[in-house]
Amino acid sequence: MRLDCDALVVGMMLVPGLISRNRSYSLFENPDVRRARGRSALLRGIVRQLVGADGSVEGLEILPKLTGRELRYRLPGAHAERRAILSELEYACVSYLAARANLRGLEPTDDDRARIDAALRRLSADLKIAGVELLSRS
Repeated sequence: MRLDCDALVVGMMLVPGLISRNRSYSLFENPDVRRARGRSALLRGIVRQLVGADGSVEGLEILPKLTGRELRYRLPGAHAERRAILSELEYACVSYLAARANLRGLEPTDDDRARIDAALRRLSADLKIAGVELLSRS
């Protein structure tokens, strides 16, 4: 089975239990799927930190890059600084989930929602999932 790994990251990020490891064990043996699973978990962790699950966040910077964005922020309670380079699609997902958690200043744009919708369409075709609800309608 050929999967769009970027779309898989989006699906696993927005719906962490989208693909059951127990029911789809052979799928999880694929190194691309394992990387997508790890990347989606990392991005969900960034969102948790941004919304304050690990204490307050200071100095959030969103810097444009050639192929995406760079997020920089500090977690003073953990005495840590974080820097993450995200693709435009990954940034779209982070901003979408952060906005759903009521974080101000990181709201997704219409372009971000369109990127996510396109990825979900690709993923639903790859996995033969019918009736995927798209973000542009919500």
